[in-house]
Amino acid sequence: MAYTLVTGASGGIGMELAKEFARNGHNLIIAARTSDKLEMLKTDLEKKHNIEVEVFVADLSCEEERNRLYSYTQSHNMEVEILVNNAGFGDSNAFLDAAWERQRNMVELNNLALMHLTYLYGNEMKKRGCGKILNLSSVAAFSAGPYMSIYYASKGFVLSFSEAIHEELKGSGVTVTALCPGPTATGFEKNAEMKNTKTTRKFARKLARKLN
Repeated sequence: MAYTLVTGASGGIGMELAKEFARNGHNLIIAARTSDKLEMLKTDLEKKHNIEVEVFVADLSCEEERNRLYSYTQSHNMEVEILVNNAGFGDSNAFLDAAWERQRNMVELNNLALMHLTYLYGNEMKKRGCGKILNLSSVAAFSAGPYMSIYYASKGFVLSFSEAIHEELKGSGVTVTALCPGPTATGFEKNAEMKNTKTTRKFARKLARKLN
C-alpha cells in the first residue's frame, strides 16, 4: 500500500501538511517524538477522511531510529510514494555561547536525518521510477543568521542539497523539492527561545495546499 511519510508531524507545518495530504486521500505515516499528539492526529484524520494513518514515535536525530523507521516500513510493505522531511528545530543564541550538544543535535536532525531518509527512500523511489521528496528549508537559507548561525546554515544546506539531488534525478520519475517558508505559527519560536516573532498559521495551511 502507498503512503505519504511526514516527519515532525506533531505540530506546525508538519501537522498542516499531514492534514492536507489526508484531505486528498493519502494514507499517512506520521513520525515525531511526541506520541500523544501523533495519536490524536491519527484519530482525527482517520475519522474525517477514511484513510489509514500509521504512527511512528522516534527521535530522528538518532541514526538507529531512522534505520528502525525504514525497517518498519519495509517489513510492513509500506510503499513511501511521498517523503516529507519536515522534522527540525532552531536555536536563538550566539554560536560560542550556546551548548555544543544542542548545536550538534540541530545538525543531526536538520541535515543528517534529512539526508539519510532521502537516501533510504530515494533509492526505493528510483527503483520504482516514481516518487516525490519534499525537504523543508526556509527563507533563512538565503542569508547568514547571526545568533541563529547553525539554523540558518542548516537550511542553506537543505536548499543546496535538494536542488542538487533534483538535478541528479531528472528523468528518473523522482522529484525533489525544497520548500522555503517564512515565519509561520508553529512551536518553533518557543523551542528556539525566540520572542516577538510575527507568525500566521494560515500561511502554513496555504503552503500545504500547494503540494497537492
